[in-house]
Amino acid sequence: MRIGELEKHSGASRHTLRYYESLGLISAQRRANNYREYSPQTLSDLGFIQQAQNMGFSLGEIGEILQARREQQLDCAQGALLVAKKLAEVEQKIADLHKLRAFLRSEQQRLEASAAAQAAMRAQA
Repeated sequence: MRIGELEKHSGASRHTLRYYESLGLISAQRRANNYREYSPQTLSDLGFIQQAQNMGFSLGEIGEILQARREQQLDCAQGALLVAKKLAEVEQKIADLHKLRAFLRSEQQRLEASAAAQAAMRAQA
């Protein structure tokens, strides 16, 4: 399929498809007229890329996974390590967000109390 068809079926823009191709995430065969021709596997790869990005994987990590899958070198142990690493990153992000939420709540309360005190002072004046 040509790039327009792939764009239509995947929802990814031509710019994104060319970028993914430059990173080696997807590949195309060049026809005699220099048009890109994509295999049906490319559509499947794009689905995986989008899903992995939604789960927080970087394009670099996705590239490594795709390479291992293509070379049939990705085993369960490697998969488990990748998932464990990503889980640790997510856990850290959650902890950081909890700290940020506590700080923001504290600041909100401080600012609201300060605003109330200022309003009370203006009312007395």
